[in-house]
Amino acid sequence: MLFTAYYLFSTVTHAFAVLAASSPTAHTVNGTYSGLNIPSFNQEAFYGIPYAQAPVGGLRLRRSLPYNQSWSGVRNATVRSDSCPGYNGFPLALVGGSLVDGLTLGEDCLTIDIVRPANINPSDKLPVFTWFYGGGFIAGGSADPKYNLSYIVRNSMDMNKPIIGTIINYRTMCFGFLASKEVLNANVSNLGLFDQRRGLKWIQENIESFGGDPDKVTIAGESAGGSSTGYHLIGFKGNNDGLFRGAIMESASLLGAPINNPEQLQRSYQGMYDNITTTVGCNTSNDSLACLRTVPYETLHQACTGFRQTPIMDGEFISQLPSQSIQKGEIADVSIIMGSNTDEGTAVFLGPRANPLNTDQDVFKYIQALGSGLNNKTVETVMNLYPDDPTWGCPFGTGPERFADQGFQYKRGAAIAGDYFIHSGRRFYANSHSIRSQKPIYTYRFDQAPWNMREPSIMIIPPVYVTHYSEIVYVFDNPNNNSNFIGPYPGYARLQSFVSRSWVSFIHDLDPNNHGLQDPNLPKWPKYNSNHPQNIVFREGGSFVEKDGYRKQKLAFWPTIWAELQT
Repeated sequence: MLFTAYYLFSTVTHAFAVLAASSPTAHTVNGTYSGLNIPSFNQEAFYGIPYAQAPVGGLRLRRSLPYNQSWSGVRNATVRSDSCPGYNGFPLALVGGSLVDGLTLGEDCLTIDIVRPANINPSDKLPVFTWFYGGGFIAGGSADPKYNLSYIVRNSMDMNKPIIGTIINYRTMCFGFLASKEVLNANVSNLGLFDQRRGLKWIQENIESFGGDPDKVTIAGESAGGSSTGYHLIGFKGNNDGLFRGAIMESASLLGAPINNPEQLQRSYQGMYDNITTTVGCNTSNDSLACLRTVPYETLHQACTGFRQTPIMDGEFISQLPSQSIQKGEIADVSIIMGSNTDEGTAVFLGPRANPLNTDQDVFKYIQALGSGLNNKTVETVMNLYPDDPTWGCPFGTGPERFADQGFQYKRGAAIAGDYFIHSGRRFYANSHSIRSQKPIYTYRFDQAPWNMREPSIMIIPPVYVTHYSEIVYVFDNPNNNSNFIGPYPGYARLQSFVSRSWVSFIHDLDPNNHGLQDPNLPKWPKYNSNHPQNIVFREGGSFVEKDGYRKQKLAFWPTIWAELQT
């Protein structure tokens, strides 16, 4: 983290000292911005550009409004804004650090960062890559060095397929996803998703001034960012208003995410809301929401820390269960990359757990907790599909080893979690898309464990293998990523280039196969076809194409009980 911070600081300082007199500019509908030269990449950046009015004071806990300031001079856009309020809700030190360490947090955070090749002009109209960060809807920010856009943009330049990279800051935790009957009645739920859509509208209005093409936007994200991408696909019953032509969903599934309807709120998020209002003294107010807008930021942030709320059915952005949207075809018809990591489920059990899974009863209770509508018979069916046999547990391919210090049935629980939350929904969506749409969908299974899983002296504990998030360092091709998944092995670096350039190819051409690498051993990535479903498998020892049939019975089961899980 310190090295990354120093690297970024030195790059910025050098750029100011050497090229301040020739800073790039761009003209938006509000006014002109002056950006930053990054000579080591032959790029230009514009940081911290507001796309909405600051959601502070009376605008807190309201939908973001268009940015309404204008000016005749030139404003500085060389410093990143605060990241939106968040907290360290997951023990992610094993996969690249915490969610907010190193980020400066604040409510005035609705900004966009833009990185582009140097010396382009509006007539170039380059394809645009728009990233939504992950973080469980409780944290994240464009300033996170893991999402440094310069490397993937440099790859695009090297490929002669130049793109513009953007990251949209959006509200998280209670500032962006507060949920309760009061919130629903006031029509202020899912604020973080509305922030993202507001940012996409800003891109439509302004990106051409930066050399981008508003008709060639690809939205993308991982984890909560991948789910966000999916919500934009089903949002407003599939009406995306032409905001994007492509989408990339990494390690996310609309179908495994909990989507609360109004009836569910009483037994889930309502209690969190009531706890927060009581803590800050708003529980006796005639209008608790109005009261929350007057609470000091630090007080509200502290009261919300520890409570995780996620997108809900609000009757507008999300008007029905995602499974219903997919089954009805009420979904944006765009080209897609969608995939998952082999051992997604291990991330659910990272770090010490208050209730490790040791017995059948522990597993039974864990499954029950996945959905309030599950009856005992359904839970028993899941138990039978996933027996207590570590040979078939997650991390997969690790034989009879139980990793019992994580819980005697750790691998069983991780297999259930990964299939429910991500793998089953990915397959269901891919099949549905390939049947209903003429636009291609490309699917992948990322299967490269971090390099330090192969070195006994520095082995990651607990054993996560190819867990959630593992692909990020490969997509962004960032050697300074603080997760250090690449290590000293040249094969990892080659895989990193292959993955990142495939993403660039899709963003530019809507086809990941035009990556420009001449290695004859690299497979062609096939379009997904429900009659002959195939994934590309990314692996350091040699990527290949596989039939998308792993755990067929198990993954086919979950879609049959989504109604139970969401009621």
